Amino acid sequence: MSDQTWLFRQGDLILGPVPTKVLVDKLFTAEVNGLTEVQMMGSGIFRKLRDVPELKVHLAKAEAKQRVDAQAQVHARSRSKRLVTIIGIVTGVLVLTGVAVAFLGSYLAVHGSTATADELAWGDITIDAPTVSRAQRNADDEFVEYTGTGRKPPPRVANGTPPPPTNPGAGTPKPRMGTADSDGMAMGEVDQDAINSVIAKFKPTLIPCIKEVAKPGMPPTQIPIQFTVNESGKVSKVWVDNPDFKSGPLPECLMKELAKWPFKAQGTSASVGFAFNIGKKG
Repeated sequence: MSDQTWLFRQGDLILGPVPTKVLVDKLFTAEVNGLTEVQMMGSGIFRKLRDVPELKVHLAKAEAKQRVDAQAQVHARSRSKRLVTIIGIVTGVLVLTGVAVAFLGSYLAVHGSTATADELAWGDITIDAPTVSRAQRNADDEFVEYTGTGRKPPPRVANGTPPPPTNPGAGTPKPRMGTADSDGMAMGEVDQDAINSVIAKFKPTLIPCIKEVAKPGMPPTQIPIQFTVNESGKVSKVWVDNPDFKSGPLPECLMKELAKWPFKAQGTSASVGFAFNIGKKG
Protein backbone atom coordinates (compact mmCIF):
# COMPACT_ATOMS: atom_id res chain seq x y z
CA MET A 1 0.00 0.00 0.00
CA SER A 2 2.79 2.44 0.88
CA ASP A 3 4.34 1.85 -2.54
CA GLN A 4 1.20 2.91 -4.37
CA THR A 5 0.78 6.31 -6.04
CA TRP A 6 -2.46 8.15 -6.60
CA LEU A 7 -4.15 10.69 -8.81
CA PHE A 8 -6.91 12.90 -7.36
CA ARG A 9 -9.32 15.47 -8.67
CA GLN A 10 -9.62 19.05 -7.45
CA GLY A 11 -12.33 20.78 -9.42
CA ASP A 12 -11.56 20.26 -13.11
CA LEU A 13 -7.94 19.43 -12.40
CA ILE A 14 -6.37 16.01 -12.03
CA LEU A 15 -3.37 16.19 -9.76
CA GLY A 16 -0.65 13.66 -8.93
CA PRO A 17 0.69 11.20 -8.90
CA VAL A 18 1.40 11.35 -5.15
CA PRO A 19 2.45 8.53 -2.81
CA THR A 20 -0.03 7.13 -0.28
CA LYS A 21 1.62 9.04 2.63
CA VAL A 22 1.16 12.37 0.88
CA LEU A 23 -2.49 11.60 0.11
CA VAL A 24 -3.11 10.63 3.75
CA ASP A 25 -1.43 13.85 4.97
CA LYS A 26 -3.81 15.80 2.73
CA LEU A 27 -6.70 14.01 4.46
CA PHE A 28 -5.53 15.27 7.86
CA THR A 29 -5.07 18.82 6.54
CA ALA A 30 -8.54 18.67 4.92
CA GLU A 31 -7.13 19.32 1.43
CA VAL A 32 -8.99 16.18 0.37
CA ASN A 33 -11.93 14.42 1.99
CA GLY A 34 -14.16 11.39 1.60
CA LEU A 35 -15.86 12.88 -1.47
CA THR A 36 -12.62 13.56 -3.32
CA GLU A 37 -12.26 11.32 -6.34
CA VAL A 38 -9.01 9.35 -6.41
CA GLN A 39 -7.45 6.79 -8.72
CA MET A 40 -4.74 4.29 -7.94
CA MET A 41 -2.16 4.55 -10.71
CA GLY A 42 -2.73 1.82 -13.28
CA SER A 43 -6.35 1.12 -12.30
CA GLY A 44 -7.83 3.59 -14.79
CA ILE A 45 -10.88 4.17 -12.53
CA PHE A 46 -11.69 7.24 -10.36
CA ARG A 47 -13.66 6.51 -7.18
CA LYS A 48 -14.68 8.56 -4.18
CA LEU A 49 -12.01 8.28 -1.50
CA ARG A 50 -14.51 6.96 1.03
CA ASP A 51 -15.22 4.00 -1.26
CA VAL A 52 -11.58 2.93 -1.48
CA PRO A 53 -11.04 0.15 1.11
CA GLU A 54 -7.33 0.89 1.43
CA LEU A 55 -8.03 4.51 2.50
CA LYS A 56 -11.10 4.08 4.78
CA VAL A 57 -9.08 3.71 8.00
CA HIS A 58 -7.07 6.85 7.24
CA LEU A 59 -10.28 8.75 6.40
CA ALA A 60 -11.90 7.73 9.73
CA LYS A 61 -8.85 8.90 11.73
CA ALA A 62 -8.70 12.19 9.84
CA GLU A 63 -12.42 12.90 10.38
CA ALA A 64 -12.11 12.08 14.11
CA LYS A 65 -9.20 14.51 14.44
CA GLN A 66 -11.14 17.21 12.61
CA ARG A 67 -14.11 16.77 14.97
CA VAL A 68 -11.83 17.10 18.01
CA ASP A 69 -10.19 20.20 16.53
CA ALA A 70 -13.60 21.75 15.84
CA GLN A 71 -14.73 21.16 19.43
CA ALA A 72 -11.49 22.69 20.73
CA GLN A 73 -12.05 25.80 18.60
CA VAL A 74 -15.62 26.15 19.89
CA HIS A 75 -14.37 25.83 23.48
CA ALA A 76 -11.59 28.37 22.86
CA ARG A 77 -14.05 30.89 21.38
CA SER A 78 -16.44 30.40 24.30
CA ARG A 79 -13.63 30.84 26.83
CA SER A 80 -12.40 33.96 25.05
CA LYS A 81 -15.92 35.41 25.07
CA ARG A 82 -16.30 34.73 28.83
CA LEU A 83 -12.92 36.34 29.47
CA VAL A 84 -13.93 39.46 27.54
CA THR A 85 -17.20 39.60 29.51
CA ILE A 86 -15.37 39.28 32.85
CA ILE A 87 -12.88 41.98 31.88
CA GLY A 88 -15.78 44.23 30.89
CA ILE A 89 -17.56 43.67 34.21
CA VAL A 90 -14.39 44.29 36.25
CA THR A 91 -13.64 47.45 34.26
CA GLY A 92 -17.19 48.68 34.81
CA VAL A 93 -16.98 48.04 38.55
CA LEU A 94 -13.65 49.90 38.77
CA VAL A 95 -15.06 52.84 36.85
CA LEU A 96 -18.17 52.99 39.05
CA THR A 97 -16.02 52.74 42.18
CA GLY A 98 -13.84 55.60 40.97
CA VAL A 99 -16.90 57.72 40.25
CA ALA A 100 -18.37 56.92 43.69
CA VAL A 101 -15.09 57.82 45.45
CA ALA A 102 -14.82 61.06 43.50
CA PHE A 103 -18.44 61.94 44.33
CA LEU A 104 -17.94 61.14 48.02
CA GLY A 105 -14.79 63.26 48.14
CA SER A 106 -16.60 66.15 46.46
CA TYR A 107 -19.58 65.80 48.83
CA LEU A 108 -17.41 65.80 51.94
CA ALA A 109 -15.45 68.78 50.62
CA VAL A 110 -18.67 70.77 50.22
CA HIS A 111 -20.75 69.49 53.14
CA GLY A 112 -18.15 68.42 55.68
CA SER A 113 -18.46 71.56 57.81
CA THR A 114 -22.20 70.96 58.42
CA ALA A 115 -22.06 67.17 58.95
CA THR A 116 -24.36 65.80 61.63
CA ALA A 117 -23.37 63.44 64.42
CA ASP A 118 -23.60 60.23 62.40
CA GLU A 119 -22.30 61.49 59.06
CA LEU A 120 -18.64 61.16 60.03
CA ALA A 121 -17.69 58.19 62.16
CA TRP A 122 -14.52 56.38 63.22
CA GLY A 123 -15.65 52.93 64.31
CA ASP A 124 -17.85 53.52 67.37
CA ILE A 125 -16.90 57.21 67.73
CA THR A 126 -18.96 60.04 66.23
CA ILE A 127 -18.76 63.81 66.61
CA ASP A 128 -21.73 66.11 66.97
CA ALA A 129 -22.03 69.15 64.77
CA PRO A 130 -20.26 72.12 66.40
CA THR A 131 -21.87 75.20 67.91
CA VAL A 132 -19.97 78.47 67.53
CA SER A 133 -20.60 81.70 69.45
CA ARG A 134 -18.76 84.63 70.97
CA ALA A 135 -16.66 83.54 73.97
CA GLN A 136 -18.21 84.25 77.37
CA ARG A 137 -16.83 81.49 79.58
CA ASN A 138 -14.13 82.53 82.07
CA ALA A 139 -11.09 80.54 83.07
CA ASP A 140 -12.28 80.23 86.69
CA ASP A 141 -15.75 78.83 85.81
CA GLU A 142 -16.77 75.82 87.81
CA PHE A 143 -17.26 72.52 86.00
CA VAL A 144 -20.87 71.86 85.06
CA GLU A 145 -22.44 68.76 83.63
CA TYR A 146 -23.23 68.75 79.93
CA THR A 147 -26.96 69.26 79.37
CA GLY A 148 -27.00 68.25 75.73
CA THR A 149 -27.48 71.79 74.42
CA GLY A 150 -23.84 72.70 74.04
CA ARG A 151 -24.31 75.45 76.68
CA LYS A 152 -23.80 75.46 80.44
CA PRO A 153 -26.16 76.87 83.09
CA PRO A 154 -25.30 80.37 84.35
CA PRO A 155 -22.95 80.37 87.39
CA ARG A 156 -24.49 81.10 90.78
CA VAL A 157 -23.32 83.73 93.22
CA ALA A 158 -22.81 83.16 96.95
CA ASN A 159 -26.48 83.52 97.93
CA GLY A 160 -27.50 80.95 95.30
CA THR A 161 -29.25 83.47 93.01
CA PRO A 162 -28.11 83.35 89.38
CA PRO A 163 -26.86 86.66 87.99
CA PRO A 164 -28.84 88.44 85.28
CA PRO A 165 -28.37 86.94 81.79
CA THR A 166 -25.71 88.62 79.68
CA ASN A 167 -27.57 88.04 76.42
CA PRO A 168 -30.72 89.98 75.43
CA GLY A 169 -33.97 88.31 76.41
CA ALA A 170 -36.61 87.05 74.03
CA GLY A 171 -38.48 90.36 74.21
CA THR A 172 -35.42 92.56 73.67
CA PRO A 173 -34.62 93.64 70.10
CA LYS A 174 -31.47 92.00 68.71
CA PRO A 175 -28.57 94.48 68.37
CA ARG A 176 -27.53 95.33 64.87
CA MET A 177 -24.32 94.03 63.32
CA GLY A 178 -21.29 95.85 64.71
CA THR A 179 -23.12 97.27 67.76
CA ALA A 180 -22.09 96.38 71.30
CA ASP A 181 -24.20 94.37 73.74
CA SER A 182 -24.31 94.78 77.55
CA ASP A 183 -20.99 93.01 78.15
CA GLY A 184 -19.15 95.24 75.71
CA MET A 185 -18.62 92.62 72.97
CA ALA A 186 -19.39 93.50 69.37
CA MET A 187 -22.05 91.36 67.72
CA GLY A 188 -21.53 89.58 64.40
CA GLU A 189 -17.73 89.49 64.57
CA VAL A 190 -17.35 85.68 64.71
CA ASP A 191 -16.90 84.09 61.28
CA GLN A 192 -18.78 80.85 61.98
CA ASP A 193 -18.34 79.52 58.44
CA ALA A 194 -14.56 79.85 58.62
CA ILE A 195 -14.44 78.16 62.04
CA ASN A 196 -16.73 75.32 60.85
CA SER A 197 -14.50 74.80 57.82
CA VAL A 198 -11.42 74.33 60.01
CA ILE A 199 -13.31 71.98 62.35
CA ALA A 200 -14.58 69.85 59.47
CA LYS A 201 -11.07 69.44 58.10
CA PHE A 202 -9.14 68.84 61.31
CA LYS A 203 -11.55 67.15 63.74
CA PRO A 204 -10.22 63.65 62.83
CA THR A 205 -6.96 64.67 64.56
CA LEU A 206 -8.82 64.56 67.91
CA ILE A 207 -9.95 60.95 67.51
CA PRO A 208 -6.65 59.46 68.81
CA CYS A 209 -7.12 61.47 72.03
CA ILE A 210 -10.57 59.94 72.52
CA LYS A 211 -9.35 56.45 71.66
CA GLU A 212 -6.70 56.74 74.38
CA VAL A 213 -9.36 57.08 77.07
CA ALA A 214 -12.01 54.80 75.51
CA LYS A 215 -12.08 51.48 77.35
CA PRO A 216 -13.11 48.10 75.89
CA GLY A 217 -16.78 47.41 76.53
CA MET A 218 -17.47 51.04 77.49
CA PRO A 219 -21.23 51.75 77.39
CA PRO A 220 -22.50 54.57 75.17
CA THR A 221 -20.78 57.68 76.52
CA GLN A 222 -20.87 61.34 75.57
CA ILE A 223 -17.80 63.54 76.10
CA PRO A 224 -18.68 67.19 75.44
CA ILE A 225 -15.80 69.60 74.97
CA GLN A 226 -15.62 73.36 74.66
CA PHE A 227 -12.66 75.49 73.64
CA THR A 228 -11.93 79.15 73.07
CA VAL A 229 -10.34 80.63 69.95
CA ASN A 230 -8.75 83.94 70.86
CA GLU A 231 -8.53 87.08 68.73
CA SER A 232 -5.30 85.91 67.05
CA GLY A 233 -6.86 82.59 65.93
CA LYS A 234 -5.17 80.41 68.57
CA VAL A 235 -6.95 77.97 70.89
CA SER A 236 -6.28 79.30 74.40
CA LYS A 237 -8.51 77.14 76.64
CA VAL A 238 -10.24 73.79 76.50
CA TRP A 239 -12.84 72.24 78.85
CA VAL A 240 -14.08 68.64 79.01
CA ASP A 241 -17.60 68.60 80.42
CA ASN A 242 -17.66 65.01 81.60
CA PRO A 243 -16.76 64.20 85.24
CA ASP A 244 -14.81 61.08 84.21
CA PHE A 245 -12.57 62.88 81.73
CA LYS A 246 -12.43 66.56 82.76
CA SER A 247 -8.96 66.04 84.20
CA GLY A 248 -6.11 63.77 83.26
CA PRO A 249 -4.63 63.06 79.82
CA LEU A 250 -7.67 63.91 77.68
CA PRO A 251 -7.73 67.72 78.11
CA GLU A 252 -3.95 67.84 77.63
CA CYS A 253 -4.13 65.74 74.47
CA LEU A 254 -7.01 67.82 73.08
CA MET A 255 -5.19 71.06 73.82
CA LYS A 256 -2.03 69.80 72.12
CA GLU A 257 -3.95 68.97 68.93
CA LEU A 258 -6.25 72.01 68.98
CA ALA A 259 -3.22 74.30 69.25
CA LYS A 260 -2.26 73.18 65.73
CA TRP A 261 -5.59 74.09 64.13
CA PRO A 262 -5.17 77.09 61.78
CA PHE A 263 -8.05 79.36 62.76
CA LYS A 264 -7.86 82.84 61.27
CA ALA A 265 -7.69 85.92 63.47
CA GLN A 266 -11.12 87.23 64.54
CA GLY A 267 -12.35 90.51 65.91
CA THR A 268 -13.23 88.80 69.18
CA SER A 269 -12.76 85.47 70.94
CA ALA A 270 -15.00 82.63 69.83
CA SER A 271 -16.39 79.74 71.85
CA VAL A 272 -16.74 76.36 70.12
CA GLY A 273 -18.52 73.32 71.55
CA PHE A 274 -19.28 69.84 70.34
CA ALA A 275 -19.48 66.34 71.80
CA PHE A 276 -17.81 63.01 71.10
CA ASN A 277 -20.12 60.01 71.26
CA ILE A 278 -18.51 56.67 72.10
CA GLY A 279 -20.59 53.61 71.22
CA LYS A 280 -23.90 53.50 69.40
CA LYS A 281 -26.64 55.80 70.53
CA GLY A 282 -29.82 54.36 72.06
